[in-house]
Amino acid sequence: MARRQCENTRPRLLQPGAEPIEEPWEPRFERMEVWLMNTEYRLFGPQGPEVSPEATHRGRLDEAAKVLAVAPGYAAVRLFWADGVVSVEGPDLGEWMRWLGQRAPSEQQMVTFLWPNIMAACRGELWTRGIAQAKSAWWATGDGASIQTMIASSSGQPTPGVFVWKNRQEPGEDWPDASTWVGKEWPLRPTAENLAHFLSKVGSNPWSHVNLSQTTSGAVVGVLLDVDGASVRFGLGSPLSRRSALDECDPEACVAILGGPKGISESIKALVIDIFQEHSIPLVKVCLGPHEQMAHACVAYLRLQEDAGLLRATIMDLLRLGSLRYGELFDALDSALFSDPSGGSTREALQTFLALKSQLVADRFGAAHKRPQPVDTTRRVRLRPAKQCT
Repeated sequence: MARRQCENTRPRLLQPGAEPIEEPWEPRFERMEVWLMNTEYRLFGPQGPEVSPEATHRGRLDEAAKVLAVAPGYAAVRLFWADGVVSVEGPDLGEWMRWLGQRAPSEQQMVTFLWPNIMAACRGELWTRGIAQAKSAWWATGDGASIQTMIASSSGQPTPGVFVWKNRQEPGEDWPDASTWVGKEWPLRPTAENLAHFLSKVGSNPWSHVNLSQTTSGAVVGVLLDVDGASVRFGLGSPLSRRSALDECDPEACVAILGGPKGISESIKALVIDIFQEHSIPLVKVCLGPHEQMAHACVAYLRLQEDAGLLRATIMDLLRLGSLRYGELFDALDSALFSDPSGGSTREALQTFLALKSQLVADRFGAAHKRPQPVDTTRRVRLRPAKQCT
């Protein structure tokens, strides 16, 4: 991946004893993607889709729709099932909703727009209509097309901005149906191919850029929401840590990965880690709280932190320091903030925190964070058609 010169770093020391140079800090990511790993369910079955607009709990289409509804408006959203992906990116879906006068991002509204494309993918449609094509098809039916008419269309996936990919079963692969899936492991190949495809273009995808820019981001970071991840603190608009002169560029693009209602299985978690390593993209594990929460609540929480300009600084501290030193730093900060002032311990606790902060900064020089080395593996083939026909 091409990289441009870093322009968004915090104060850093050029040499021991030198004064730090103040450089501008951008508090928000310029690119963002949200990946929901709902891979404990199938999207398609032998007789058709395994999800339904009438019973949205099937295949947990309900939770996927909620994640889409609360995700940042400019973010690309990938909804992974075991055998397919629903991908929503760019401004087309929002423009289509406004044109139809159906702007409310409710669960049922999102399902209504996703469903025609799921049905179209099920019958083999491999491209998505643009806004102009969708309008023409809408008016061609007379006084507006019904959902049933859109589903029955034989030309592309009807809803603009939404592309549904259906993985194909390979010879010798066991794809158990829902009734026989209990106790069995679904093949990882479809999910591996889907992850590799999207990760290969995450740093240059214009549809996930806040300004729809085609310029490649300086670096990318993955954020895996995991119960075993670091307990992070949001509240600082810029990192406490400093970038070493040997560090890679500060990540300007972020991929947030989280599980569906059943969470992420250990095999899928290991697969995500492996795919990120293959692409030399760092991945940090984050825990948002002591208890499990619904996926859409976690995405909404991350959106609020990103809007407030607090998410990127927190991820940078975790990336630079590592989970252990990050925890030590904020434990010391807690001691400084919540010590008993009547006992005269506040000043001592604050001095301890500042000393630890200085020590962590000193430790980082000469031991910089770098991208993980690629693993030696067979290159995976891209099996995706273009998002839209031209």
